Amino acid sequence: MDGRTLPARRFSFQEVAGELDRRKRMTLGLERVEALLDALGSPEEGLKVVQVVGTNGKGTTAVALALALEEMGEPAGAYLSPHVLSYVERVVIRGRRVSEEGFAAGMGRAISVADARGIPASQFELLTAGALGMFCEAGLSWAVLEAGLGARHDATTAARPGAVVLTNVGRDHAEILGETTEERAREKLGGLREGAALILGTSAPEVVHVAREEVARRRARLIGPVEEAGEPEAWGMAPYAARNVALGVKAAETLLGKEVPDVGRVARRVPGLLPGRFEVHRLEGVPVVVDGGHNPEGMEAVLRAVRSVYGGRPLGVVFGVLQDKDIGSMLVPVRGEASVLVLARPEDGLAADPGWVRQEFGLRDARVVPDVGEAVELAAREMAGKGGVVLVTGSLYTCAAALGRLRAG
Repeated sequence: MDGRTLPARRFSFQEVAGELDRRKRMTLGLERVEALLDALGSPEEGLKVVQVVGTNGKGTTAVALALALEEMGEPAGAYLSPHVLSYVERVVIRGRRVSEEGFAAGMGRAISVADARGIPASQFELLTAGALGMFCEAGLSWAVLEAGLGARHDATTAARPGAVVLTNVGRDHAEILGETTEERAREKLGGLREGAALILGTSAPEVVHVAREEVARRRARLIGPVEEAGEPEAWGMAPYAARNVALGVKAAETLLGKEVPDVGRVARRVPGLLPGRFEVHRLEGVPVVVDGGHNPEGMEAVLRAVRSVYGGRPLGVVFGVLQDKDIGSMLVPVRGEASVLVLARPEDGLAADPGWVRQEFGLRDARVVPDVGEAVELAAREMAGKGGVVLVTGSLYTCAAALGRLRAG
């Protein structure tokens, strides 16, 4: 009896979310997720799997890739992480988020099977296996999986991807993935299998060198580097996002050997599936841009995007960050751009105390407002009389709290 016939407890969405929250922990290695996939009937074996790896842009690239496959008549799903407001953001089937009921059924099955078999799967492992099971049950042809951390020991690698897309290699998680760009690149290509295709989204020399070595060692196929600029003005999105969309589209075209008939339609659908990525609201007439920007490269990219859209208007920044980030490097571009800096606390157990951030990094002029919603309101008031703009950034957890306030009106 495998996971397709094993009786499963029926969970509500709230119960599934609670179980997943309870099992959140960092794990390395593939043995648990491989055992769970086997117990679920190996759903990955019926899917063509593409793994998207890199430091920044993975979510946008993965969604664009899946939507492009759909645009060309290939049923596809995307598995994303992390979520901002709801777990349902993590599973996209045929261009739509799954419903809470569908999510509860698919993930409840994975939880039930893991518990029945005594498999101590973590949150991310359950989500990965559960998403693959949902894709298989929906009759999809393709599964686009956004890796969580690196790839060598990441749960998504257990799906044995036939293609890997590498967006870029930055400084995030250096303590786990390696201190040098080359070390981190090798970890991110740890899911590359013999005979697979590697689609490279960066021309950074160190990364290209590692990619060529890994492709030769595994007798894989290298496509790229692909660094198309995209059409940010036509698509109405930040330049960095347009580049990621272009990479996802190019990856789909490469895999199928034909062109996407309407790239613009793909690009227009991407933002609705990714909250907290250059999401723009207005508060008391002031534009408020919400973007995670959770590492130095991401911070630089979002600040460039704000300037490309809003020019030299005064900028108020609400900054909330996790303790394990390179906070000093993230603050360098912020200090150069912000006329008002408000330090807040993200809604996560690893949140850095904003008072400590102010003192540790010598931010004497920064305001400390721990509640993110109140911090956004303060920044908007400061910018209202100056024709300014507010950027909420530093972590997707900061974004989640801000969106709770902004979407409530």
